[in-house]
Amino acid sequence: MTETNLAILAAAGSRKTEYIIESALEVSLGRVLLLTFTSENQRHIVNRIEAKAGAIPPHITVMGWFSFLISQGAKPYQRAITREPLLIRGLNFVGRHHRFAKTSSLGYYIDANNDLYRDGVSDFVVRLNEATDGAVVRRLEQAYSHIFVDEVQDLVGYDLDVLDLLLRSGVTLVIVGDPRQHTYSTNLSPKHKKYQGAGLAQWLKERSGICTLEERCVSYRSSQAICDFADALYPDMPPTVSVDVPDSGHDGVVLVPRSEARAYYSTHDSVTVLRYDKSQDTAGLPAMNIGLAKGRTFGRVMLFPTKTMLDYLDHRDPTRLGARAKLYVAATRAQFSFAIVVPDS
Repeated sequence: MTETNLAILAAAGSRKTEYIIESALEVSLGRVLLLTFTSENQRHIVNRIEAKAGAIPPHITVMGWFSFLISQGAKPYQRAITREPLLIRGLNFVGRHHRFAKTSSLGYYIDANNDLYRDGVSDFVVRLNEATDGAVVRRLEQAYSHIFVDEVQDLVGYDLDVLDLLLRSGVTLVIVGDPRQHTYSTNLSPKHKKYQGAGLAQWLKERSGICTLEERCVSYRSSQAICDFADALYPDMPPTVSVDVPDSGHDGVVLVPRSEARAYYSTHDSVTVLRYDKSQDTAGLPAMNIGLAKGRTFGRVMLFPTKTMLDYLDHRDPTRLGARAKLYVAATRAQFSFAIVVPDS
């Protein structure tokens, strides 16, 4: 595998996660840290490593992004800012600091229970590294030879500054993601807002001297008709070419009247039903939230869309579709057919 920093931005189904798993397993000297944001994706990565190797090899650690920031970044040298060695307990994921809190105050980062605010964790780590003259990064260099980050499009705000520190460190950093699948955000900070989603490519291009950017425009998962539908949601990005996806006899994007949804589900094998969230009526069919389906592959998908998604089918203007990342993820989970449930005529 590469021993230089590498970023891969690629379409859904291009085997990004497969690449970092195989690369992590190939490391023979040194320790590997494999990071991703969501718990679902952590489980997905662990399961795939176990399927390949039988168990997680001792040189590989799979960890969530916040667990990494707190345990490997914030806690070891926290005293430089908190003035106490064991103050920080964990993460406050839902709370936010007072709107008038100053970055110079501890209350900007830590709540009354001594948990780090979600929006302040990466900021705290960056400032802690500055306060310790780089001790945070030096510790990581001693602990790990390689760090892999999956679903990098989820990282925003000061998380990009943490990535910047890693890119400039002695650790080999490999990050992969798809800006079109920016359905989650690690925090709500407005910092680096222009680099969110599709802007991530520009952030990486500005670091061409320390990171090689590779863009992949192929899908080994979805049929060409599904790729074309998904590409239309992001017309400013390179089109995707379907590779080695066979015909199944029922392929492409289809519209299914709501009154026929249950019959469609029963007629076709292995249909996975997706929805925006649990508040949606899926005609009594078992369904999964789109966000939980990220990273997964299904033979056939049937989506119960939101109103804005239905409106998109009429106007086909992706700039008016606030949930286009969710629609992109839903479509690109399917290999052969992507069915959208629409109102009866």
